[in-house]
Amino acid sequence: MSSASVKTHESSPEAWFCPEKHRLTDLFLSAVQELLDQQNRQTAAVIAGDPDFSRFDVLIHQAGERKDQAKYALLSHVEDHGCGTR
Repeated sequence: MSSASVKTHESSPEAWFCPEKHRLTDLFLSAVQELLDQQNRQTAAVIAGDPDFSRFDVLIHQAGERKDQAKYALLSHVEDHGCGTR
């Protein structure tokens, strides 16, 4: 990748302490937690011998989609706004 194709942004205090970035990060972390909770519930059902453990598959899929949406919203904002992780 050439240096000309790399996006650069001016450093500013607003970019490093971006409220929208923090909101989107919180949204992403909540979505990850929801996904993990559903996976843990399914795992517990398997361990308990619940024959209907697959009922969690749709919930896990939906939680995974919400996690991906939140992740890409965060990544897009960071790229567009320039509020990186420094």
